[in-house]
Amino acid sequence: MRNSKRVIKRDSSLFLVLFIGLAFALQGQKNITLHAKDKISFIGSGITQDGRYHMILQSYLTTRYPDLALEVYNNGISGDVADGVLYRFEKDILALKPDYAFLMLGMNDIQRQLYAEGIDVTQETLNKREEALAHYYQQTTHIVALLKEHDIKPIFLTPTIYDQTAKIDQVNDVGCNEALAKCAAHIRMLALENKAPLVNFYDYLNEINHTAQQKDSTYTIVGPDRIHPGDLGHFAMATKIITSVLDSGKLSAIQINAASNKIELATNCSISKLVSKRKNIKFDVIQEALPFPIADRFKEQETILAPLAINEETLTVKGLKQGNYQLHIDSFMIGEFSATSLASGIDLSVYKNTPQYLQALEVFKLCEAYHKIYGRLRIIALIEYKNLKDYTGPDTTEGKRIYLDQELEKQREKSWHSYLVKMCNAYFEEKPNEKALWKQLTTIRNHIQDKSQSKTHTYLLHKTK
Repeated sequence: MRNSKRVIKRDSSLFLVLFIGLAFALQGQKNITLHAKDKISFIGSGITQDGRYHMILQSYLTTRYPDLALEVYNNGISGDVADGVLYRFEKDILALKPDYAFLMLGMNDIQRQLYAEGIDVTQETLNKREEALAHYYQQTTHIVALLKEHDIKPIFLTPTIYDQTAKIDQVNDVGCNEALAKCAAHIRMLALENKAPLVNFYDYLNEINHTAQQKDSTYTIVGPDRIHPGDLGHFAMATKIITSVLDSGKLSAIQINAASNKIELATNCSISKLVSKRKNIKFDVIQEALPFPIADRFKEQETILAPLAINEETLTVKGLKQGNYQLHIDSFMIGEFSATSLASGIDLSVYKNTPQYLQALEVFKLCEAYHKIYGRLRIIALIEYKNLKDYTGPDTTEGKRIYLDQELEKQREKSWHSYLVKMCNAYFEEKPNEKALWKQLTTIRNHIQDKSQSKTHTYLLHKTK
């Protein structure tokens, strides 16, 4: 098995963002080399704490690189800004000793209240907007310097969009998305200066919105609050990372000549025990990787996103006698195909009943379980790094509860009050389980690694007529 993978970045930017031309953005691209047991951190705010995009990405990394045993860490904090990342950098991020860090900030750094609907846009307001952006530029640059100082390789994610264009019944803070465009321009410049990989969420999500809203003005790739993506948005983000900085080539390709009983092509797989008879062709296959699993709740992506070639799993059998053939993989009947279709090649990724795809779905379920456990740990991190940041009382549950209750009372009229109450209550439920939750993460990670290992499958083509 391979101990490292050469991963090629292919990012075709959709727009020119402010001051940075396409040519400069392309110069910032750089291949990523993943090694066995690499640790990958995702640093950001609420969208990263939610974590569905890197949970989906984890399922791809695990199935595509089963021999690498990669570790994925959630370092997102809801509502966080660059200052918050710097505050928690040593204990929350550096302590994990990551090899790579995906960095996405901006949504909160722009201070959306400065763009609130109906706000009186005075010169003071304009100055505050520029100051917020300047501070973001300064502090994200500082974060990158810290990452590099500790030999953590940064991968830059432009911020996601604030949807100003969807015709929905939701307050619209116009100007936020333009501010995020400036954040995206800065991130692109950082990627260029550091010769580091870039994933351009901002342009990509804007383009999806623009295209879909031509048909449905209420469509949004992010959520009904104009900010937080749902399942489809997270899926789009994950696949954008895959096609931008990871190996997004075919899964495998098999070509057999039944007439001569020869294996003509075996790409990313090994074939053995080929036996070609008058009505039956039988052989064993072990692939180097599993298909990328796409759970049912992400099926909507087929109507919005461009088709993905990453799962292409072609089977070509030439030299067959004319007629129809049933394909079985192990005990699973996959389908019936004509000799002509088999000679042209069929794509097994279309069929969701192959044993290798069903195995990949089991990996995805384990990644979901990992994601849910991590979500509980991130509630603890959220409260401790943010809401208990200024707490100086005794390290007791009672003392912290009194302090948090007082802080919650001060924020009673804020829009996030009910969410924060929920998170504080969850904190006191989860904190006693913290060590056990970390152990569960390790256990599930090991299960993911075991489940992702490719198996030998027996392919049988049987002539039916």
